[in-house]
Amino acid sequence: MDQPALPSGLVRPALATVDPYEPGRPIEAVRLETGIEEVVKLASNEGPYPPMPGAQQAIADAALGLRLYPDPGCWALRDAIERRTMVPAERILPGNGVDSLIKLICLATIDPGDQVVLGWPSFISWRQGTLMMGGEPVMVPLAPNGAYDLDALLAAIGPRTKLVVIVSPNNPTGAAVAPQALEAFLDRVPDHVLTILDEAYFEYLPAASHNGAELMRAGRPLAVTRTFSKVYGLAGLRIGYLMADTDLLGALARVRNVFDVSAVAQAAAIATLAEAHAHLPERLALNVAERARVDAALRSLGLAPLPSDANFLFVDLGSAERATAAFEGLIKLGVIVRPTRGFGAPNAIRVTIGWPSENERFLQVFEELLPALPQPTRL
Repeated sequence: MDQPALPSGLVRPALATVDPYEPGRPIEAVRLETGIEEVVKLASNEGPYPPMPGAQQAIADAALGLRLYPDPGCWALRDAIERRTMVPAERILPGNGVDSLIKLICLATIDPGDQVVLGWPSFISWRQGTLMMGGEPVMVPLAPNGAYDLDALLAAIGPRTKLVVIVSPNNPTGAAVAPQALEAFLDRVPDHVLTILDEAYFEYLPAASHNGAELMRAGRPLAVTRTFSKVYGLAGLRIGYLMADTDLLGALARVRNVFDVSAVAQAAAIATLAEAHAHLPERLALNVAERARVDAALRSLGLAPLPSDANFLFVDLGSAERATAAFEGLIKLGVIVRPTRGFGAPNAIRVTIGWPSENERFLQVFEELLPALPQPTRL
């Protein structure tokens, strides 16, 4: 049945520049397509562990009160995050995942023609959010190790720049900026620019790395985003938070949805923070050991993953054709990874670190598949 056309000019022209997010393949779809029952998903950087025991109980308990709207102020969660980060609760805004917070920041700050400086390849939501508002993303090449090149970021800042974004560890490459270099960068950012430090993978950083909460407590002018979706095991609940100046949070209050963080997500996040000290060491140790093992195995196959401080590895396969063939070939063998063309890196794939058995399955099928892939044009 034909549908009537939308009124001319209804959709904002800026949206024509925004590439829609390309969703990954779900396990059930791949299971149906391939007939393989045990499908391994290493595509979206979820942690392999389930929610912590206290969070599982909190989720069940919260279900009994779902006839009521959630607390729009997230008061108890903000207090819990304050206890964890030592950043005052009035400077904390929980949100429906970091993606949602990014969109709110762009909605509140970016006018048509404003510039946002960021590294590239990197997390696509910062670029999308800028374009969505008619802004101009100024995308700066990364350092050779895959981390943000802070000197290049500074050089790209101009009079129309409103935000400069640092994703560290960077997604999809995995490398983090050095803490001393970050502090020197903050000393040199012009006053008319707000620095945003995206620390979605903060918990995976080794000791003595940067810590956005500490920088804020020291009076540094920046905003920081973090998430419960990775090592905490709450990706399905969509819960993250922003730490920022109260004036910025006041502006976001004008544009955010009132009930954008569910009661279940709030309860699970509070319980998670209460017992994180007991469970994080095991989770982080597994990631470090398995990331090193997968890295070594890929190198034995003649590949060169970038160094990673996160829970994934970025593998350049030398051409877009080869990367696409690897992604599609792995799916046919029941293993889902992430092609990184949407992040600005068409020649590569990103592989999440999962359980040892999942990582072993990936390595086995990838080794079988590798000889059949098109020859690389560069490595």
